Amino acid sequence: MQSRREVQREQSRGSSMRTIRNLLIAILLILLIVWSVFAVSNQPRNSARRQTISLAEKYAHLQSPDQFYIYNRENTYYTISGKNQQNQPILVMVPQHGGKIRVLKQSSGITAARVRAMTKSNRDPREILKVAPGIFNDKIVWEVTYRNQKGNLCYDLINFKTGQYVQNINNL
Repeated sequence: MQSRREVQREQSRGSSMRTIRNLLIAILLILLIVWSVFAVSNQPRNSARRQTISLAEKYAHLQSPDQFYIYNRENTYYTISGKNQQNQPILVMVPQHGGKIRVLKQSSGITAARVRAMTKSNRDPREILKVAPGIFNDKIVWEVTYRNQKGNLCYDLINFKTGQYVQNINNL
């Protein structure tokens, strides 16, 4: 026969095990929910990336896709960088709503790394948020989004071929 204390200890152990089990289930559910929200929110971007790569492989003979960029101004452009059949670095720009696909040799303009370096030296940003190629006034540009030292949002458009500043928008 068990004493009252032994019965209470067994009930206490069972209760703590249920609490641990419930806590683990709650943590797993939270992780599952966070993962689901993340997957659903990234689905449009992943879909656009897959479609851009498919079009780039078909029309620009892209062999090895690399960086994916999204540019939003007057129109939205999806760009994929990579190498062509001759192993040359290229950018393939695809308009969101159909139109002319542009294929650029990266050697014909400045690189994203050069644009970042220019922005750091000329603007002294606190943080560079995004660098993406796009089309502004029918010219190929790099859009740089950054926070200045005051923490305000700023945009620069830099000409792809010349490296000249096309437009600056500061302190948004």
